[in-house]
Amino acid sequence: MSSAAPLLVHPLRLAGPGDQRLASGPLTEAPGWSRARPPDGGVRFTSPCRTAVITGTDSPDHPGAWSVHGYTSAGSEPLWRASFGPGTPPEITAAFTIALVDGLRSRHRDYLLGGTHHLPGTPASVLADRGWQPGQSPMGFHDQVAPDGTALYRHRVGHQPADAEAAGLVPPSWSMLAGDPQHLSWHADFTIGVPFYPLVRAALVFSSLEPVERDLGGIPARHLPHITARRAPAPARRPHACPPQGPAIPPAARPAPSGARRR
Repeated sequence: MSSAAPLLVHPLRLAGPGDQRLASGPLTEAPGWSRARPPDGGVRFTSPCRTAVITGTDSPDHPGAWSVHGYTSAGSEPLWRASFGPGTPPEITAAFTIALVDGLRSRHRDYLLGGTHHLPGTPASVLADRGWQPGQSPMGFHDQVAPDGTALYRHRVGHQPADAEAAGLVPPSWSMLAGDPQHLSWHADFTIGVPFYPLVRAALVFSSLEPVERDLGGIPARHLPHITARRAPAPARRPHACPPQGPAIPPAARPAPSGARRR
C-alpha cells in the first residue's frame, strides 16, 4: 500500500497529529478574534472580550501542541488552563476550541442548562456510556480506561488551589491520555474552572470510533497494531490546493437539539 494513499483510520485518538489546519482554521475565521505571532513563534488567538487566549505552536518537532487560557477579565491572572500536548489529533483540539469560541458569543448561556446547545452529562458519564471502565489509578486519581486499553481519562481527587493548577504547579483536575499501553503518545490536561461544555465535546471526540482521514506516513508507527485502517473512497480526497473548510469533527461532538441525550 502506497504511503501516499489516504486512509480512513479509527479510533481517532490514535490517528496522529494530522492536518493542524483543522484546529487553526476555525480560529482564523472566528468573528472578532485577533491573531498575533508571539516572539517565541507559533500563533495566538485572543477573543473579542479578551477572556480567552488560544496559542498554538508551529514547530515541526511539536505538532499538535495547543494551549487555552481563560481569564475573568483582560489583564487578570489566568483562571483556568487547557493544554493539548504534541501529537494530539486536531479533531480533539478543535472540538474543544470551537465550542468555547461559540459559547463566548452568548457568555456561555447557549451551552448551559436550558440553552439551545446544552448537552447533559459530564465527560465521565459520556465515557461510561461508551463502555469506558474504571481502571487501576495512581493514588489521588480516578481513571476510566477505553475498551481497547489504548486510552484513559484521569480525574484528580481532592482539592488544590485553582491558581496553582492554572499555573501548572500541581497536577490538573482532568487529563486525557492515549497511545500504546506501554508508551502513551499524547496527553491533554484541563484545570479546575474549565467550562464543562467544551470538555464534554472533547471527550466525545476522544472516545469516538468514527474514522478520520490520514496518510499512512502520518500515523505513529507504534499505533499501527492498535488501529483499523482502510482506503478512503475517491470522493473523500480533497485537492491539495484547497484548505479544509472546517474541522472534521464526528457527529457525536456536534451540538444536540435541546433536551436530547447523547449515548
